[in-house]
Parts: sequence; structure tokens; C-alpha cells
Amino acid sequence: MVFFIAQAKRGVNLFIRKIAGLSAVEEAVGRATEMGKPILYVPGLSTMDDVATIASLNILSEIGKTTAKYLTNVIVPCADPIVYTVAREVVKESYTQTGRPDAFNPDSVYFLTDDQFAFAAAVDGIMTREKPATNFFIGYFWAESLILAETGATTGAIQIAGTDAVMQLPFFITACDYTLMGEELYAASAYLAREPLLLGALKGQDYGKAIIIGALIVVSLAALIAGLPVLKLF
Repeated sequence: MVFFIAQAKRGVNLFIRKIAGLSAVEEAVGRATEMGKPILYVPGLSTMDDVATIASLNILSEIGKTTAKYLTNVIVPCADPIVYTVAREVVKESYTQTGRPDAFNPDSVYFLTDDQFAFAAAVDGIMTREKPATNFFIGYFWAESLILAETGATTGAIQIAGTDAVMQLPFFITACDYTLMGEELYAASAYLAREPLLLGALKGQDYGKAIIIGALIVVSLAALIAGLPVLKLF
């Protein structure tokens, strides 16, 4: 990780495979701008101690910069009061970094309710009334995932989802245009921001996994060749 972070700081182009859902972010925001419609961003229903929520707010930060650049309205309903507080500051900071602090609307990020299906019903109402051009469902979701995604699909919005909740992935894949699956969600902030620290850490982790997998394969093959049970080596 230290090696790759140093490489990134020196300007070396570190390859990250193309992630369709993230590549479509600029297009999705541009479409909303052209149509004069808002963007809806739902950061999941979990709390701030969930990795998926933290990853979602990192993505929200980058999307906030894009919406600030295009002066596109972004709506961020939250199901947790702490997530609401952090999300509001994240969006505000994104507008400030873009040089448009005056364009930030504090009422665009708000707390709805912490009740699962009441929240889903409220977000469905927002989609039905506001008709956002793009919907982002990124974070941790439960049974409400299909309710949200299907309602969004009926409004004709471009939908980009992302979660590490394995049970909810099939619903997002079916009802959304793009879906970030598993670790793609965690890699998104590095993919969008291209910051050396994030890129280097991401590449270092990938190579670390490759080394561990390679070592397990070599040890397993060696154990099989020697005729020993693999478990005895551990």
C-alpha cells in the first residue's frame, strides 16, 4: 500500500477497471440538469457505524461536487438522524470545495423517519411528486429495496444502486440501470475522486489479496502433492 500510494503521488496512472455504474454518474447528473429536474440520493437505512453507509457518504461527496458544478438540485432523505447530520455537512462541504457555497440548499438534506417502511413510503412519495431524473440508492438496504427501485422505475428515472447487502442485490439488478455490487461500493470513492491516498490503498489491497490467494493455492497444491491433509498445515 505504501508503494502504490507513493506511485500515485508521483503521478503514475494506476489502472482501475471500468465500473459502469460510476462511469454513468456524470451522464446521469447531466441528464437531470438538461431536464431541469432534481437528483434523488438515498444513503441507505443503516447507521453511521456501517461500512456501507460510510462508503455511500463518500460517493455522495463526489456527486455533490458534480451537482454543484452543474447547479443541479440534489435531494437527500435520511433514515437516521446521525447520518442526516453527516450527509448535510458532506454536501455543504462539496459545494464549498467547488466554489459554490451560495448554491447549497440546507433544506435539500433532511431526516424523514427511522421506521423502515414509513421511510420507503415517504421516499416513494418524493419520487412520485418531484419526478427526479436520476435516483441513487447507495448504502445498506433491507426489504424496502424493491419498493424503492420499482417506484423509481415507473417514473422513468435513471437508477444507480449500490449495496453490500447480498440478499437485496437481485432486486436492484432487476429494477435499476446500474448496480454496484459488493466491493465496488467501497472502491467507488477512489474511482470517482482519483486521490492518490485512496488509489494507492485500493491497489495495495488488491495486490495483497492476490498474494494471499496465490499463497493459498501454492500451499494447497504442495499439500496435495505431498499427500498431506491441507488442514494440518494450518
